[in-house]
Amino acid sequence: MAICDELYGTTTRLHRLVDTLDDWLWGRSPTVGKWSVARCIEHLNLTSRAYLPLFRAAFKDARAQGLLATNPSFRLDFRGWLVFKSVEPSFRFRMRTPDAFVPPTIEPKEKVVGEFDTLQRELVALLEEAADLDLGKITIVSPFNASLKYSAYSAFRLIPAHQRRHLGQAEQVLRTLTTQTR
Repeated sequence: MAICDELYGTTTRLHRLVDTLDDWLWGRSPTVGKWSVARCIEHLNLTSRAYLPLFRAAFKDARAQGLLATNPSFRLDFRGWLVFKSVEPSFRFRMRTPDAFVPPTIEPKEKVVGEFDTLQRELVALLEEAADLDLGKITIVSPFNASLKYSAYSAFRLIPAHQRRHLGQAEQVLRTLTTQTR
């Protein structure tokens, strides 16, 4: 499935970025008020941790309602499309991150990266388990805004797009720090 490929791709990109990063670069912010590489990645973990129980509950309800994939829709719904466009890295729309998704501390790289890998595996496993469900007919309430609802398919598309956005941000942080230390 294409979404699994996107999740594998963001995992590979993350490891290219951080595997050789030392602790100083990991936790260093380029300027006051800007996120470090560590905060960018931990933010992605906070997001995945918020989505996983939403998916589990929605899939349980969908099975109980019999929303099986007889003619599944693999399209973003309108709200999902709007959010997707706002988080995709090619779109330069800045949004304020809700406080619950701002990492409060800088954790060690091994811990954060290990958790990212675990969460990615859980997302892929959930997606594979839901292969018999019509993800386009299952509704998810956004963990960022309780008044925003979109399809589970849209939610699964949003996650790697959001990851690409913040991995790009982390790569920019690293470029800035590298030029500052020269």
